[in-house]
Amino acid sequence: MKLVDKIDKERYAILLPYALGLENPLANADNLERARPLLDNITPLETFVLVDVVVKRVGDIDRAKLIITRLLNSFANGLTREERPFKRSIPFFEELIEINTEFNAILDSFKPIITKINGVGQITAEHRHKLELGLKRLFELSTYYQLKENILFPVIEKHIEDSRCLLVLWAIHDDVRKTLHLLEGALKEDDYPLESFNRLIGKLFFDIKTVIFREEQILLPSIVENIPLGELKAMSEGQLMEGQVQTSHLRAKEQKIDLLTGEPTVVQLLEIFNNLPVDITLVDSEDRVVYFNTPEKRIFPRTKAVIGRTVQNCHPPTSLHLVEQILKAFKERRKERAEFRIKLKGRFILITYTAIYAQDGTYRGTMEVSQDISDLKAMEDEIRLLDWRD
Repeated sequence: MKLVDKIDKERYAILLPYALGLENPLANADNLERARPLLDNITPLETFVLVDVVVKRVGDIDRAKLIITRLLNSFANGLTREERPFKRSIPFFEELIEINTEFNAILDSFKPIITKINGVGQITAEHRHKLELGLKRLFELSTYYQLKENILFPVIEKHIEDSRCLLVLWAIHDDVRKTLHLLEGALKEDDYPLESFNRLIGKLFFDIKTVIFREEQILLPSIVENIPLGELKAMSEGQLMEGQVQTSHLRAKEQKIDLLTGEPTVVQLLEIFNNLPVDITLVDSEDRVVYFNTPEKRIFPRTKAVIGRTVQNCHPPTSLHLVEQILKAFKERRKERAEFRIKLKGRFILITYTAIYAQDGTYRGTMEVSQDISDLKAMEDEIRLLDWRD
């Protein structure tokens, strides 16, 4: 579905040049004059479409973020005429609203503390303790961003063809997570510069408020009328795949699969994949996810909604260009493997992309494998089979 077909064409013809021209506001005066009469009655749907076009035309996510911030500042009065202008009674949305309300409450509780810190010119032990408690809760609330990225975003992508605004929202999620970590580190330092602290806390306020505004005033009201209500109501936190999938519902669970080196049943194959100490995601030749395993403790969560989703949309915007470079190299057979190592929650994670080719050399897809190698890195002594004890 193309949402651009659902908005007024004459208004769009005026608003689009104005939006794109905000990369250079000083040269955008004529476009602003034409658009000014439309700003106070701008609609969420028009905004959704314009943001998508800006991301598409500009390409670079950081440049697009700046343009979109300027655009939404000029749309603010029009978009806030009605608070939360979307249908209620959708459980996932209601939970999101509760999370956003708590986000705002914690930020409000920070304001008098920050005022006192700047009044005395330092972060005292009392201030530090109160901020640490608030940050701890913000970390917990920010896990909901991951639920949106893995549950809500795939549903939107499935029904709305042009939804690049999700890339921008995901990028701001990443900004919030990064700033939370930086603030956590700052509070552990006794003499952290006050100017740097104020800069971090200001960015945290701005980004969290930005996420809430864009979700509640633009994203949700735009999608709620354009995605089947039943599908929106079916979304739930329980869709996030944690732990191994159950096989009891499989009709063909005893069916044998000829693998040349054996004929395991469907259930046995699932048991093999789900007991491997790695995350596996399989992508086909069209860059769409066709399978992921469910080990007991997955490193990177997945939902069933990811099946059929492009692998590009399964990664944060900051790494999107690398994913596309890897896939391009695989398809052109310039590379057959890409390997990365990252630190995640104090653990070392090895991520490997392996190209899959048919016997005739045709590209068939890519397998992504992620493994926690922290314990492997620490290994020194041998443990032989005969040394094993029950």
